[in-house]
Amino acid sequence: MNHITRTKKTLKDLDNTDKQFKEKIKGMARTQAYEFFKRHKGTYQYNTTETKDEFAKMNHKRCSFCTKYISDFNTEMTIEHIETKSSCPEKIFQWDNLLCACRTCNTKRGRKKYKADVYLDPSKISDIEKYFCFHMDGTISANKALSKEEINKAKYMIKLYQLDREDLNTERREFLNSLLDDEMFRILVKRSKESPDIHFLSVFTYYRRRTENGK
Repeated sequence: MNHITRTKKTLKDLDNTDKQFKEKIKGMARTQAYEFFKRHKGTYQYNTTETKDEFAKMNHKRCSFCTKYISDFNTEMTIEHIETKSSCPEKIFQWDNLLCACRTCNTKRGRKKYKADVYLDPSKISDIEKYFCFHMDGTISANKALSKEEINKAKYMIKLYQLDREDLNTERREFLNSLLDDEMFRILVKRSKESPDIHFLSVFTYYRRRTENGK
């Protein structure tokens, strides 16, 4: 998972839909409000051209959780509700409750409820990358250097979206192995950690490889 910057606080059409929907469900219990939403999906929509365009900019067409590149973004990108539609229907159209996800991550979570004390929202945590460790075999784990509380959060997210699933592990393993053969990487490992260009070379190598592989 990488930090995601929301470039806009609200989206005009989504905000209008949110207001209209909340007016309709005013006074309803959550179960009633969710049933109302299911009956009127065609009228009240969140996966629109507006949200797709904004997520494409925000996420660079990547999943918010596994960071996998979504090649056919218009048709394969799904909207993930941080607080689920059934448990919190009043937030179905609330912009800061939405993230984009690949179909697999969205499906893996399913309808598992939001747990505020352990959920890591990549749009609100600037150093979210510190929570995870990636290994040469492609697997992912919680960063053991963190506090017990932070480790539990990392483990929760890995389990919630099954970020250690085999397809991701295979792709990460292949990417890391290809990186070892990269000429820029060979230059990088010979440099002192104090070298002024060490960070530039690291980032350049990483993103060049990702761009070449479309991953």
